[in-house]
Amino acid sequence: MIKEIKGRHVLIALIVFFGVIIAVNAVFLTQALTTFRGEDERRSYMQGNNYNEVLERRAAQAELGWTATSAVTADGVEVRIRNADGDPVSGLVLDGRLRHPADSTLDLRLTLAETGSGLYAQSFDVPAGRWTLMVSTPEGPPFELEQDVWLR
Repeated sequence: MIKEIKGRHVLIALIVFFGVIIAVNAVFLTQALTTFRGEDERRSYMQGNNYNEVLERRAAQAELGWTATSAVTADGVEVRIRNADGDPVSGLVLDGRLRHPADSTLDLRLTLAETGSGLYAQSFDVPAGRWTLMVSTPEGPPFELEQDVWLR
């Protein structure tokens, strides 16, 4: 039992106190640096510079009046596109990806092929979880689709 607090007791208490603080901070710092890189979009600054082009592309898509419905199941992805009159839109080349919200290394690239009139699909095993379906036309009429999806 300590009867009197001396300088060495205070020194030991301070070393233990700050040692615990430094150890906890080291664990938190290591976890922060290894679990999230910070920037998820590559070249986000350059994307910001091209924002006016994105707005023009979206306005052109709105003028077309196309509507799209999508279905993502464990078996694959389907996207159905119709024009303003309700007729199927055929002959498009669609690229896309299933984007994981937390880790871009889990993203899945899509090349949707036309399997029917206005129906574009790709079959593959989709892991369960939350995804964002992103589909666009790399060339031709402007079309973009972005939809959040949950698979169980």
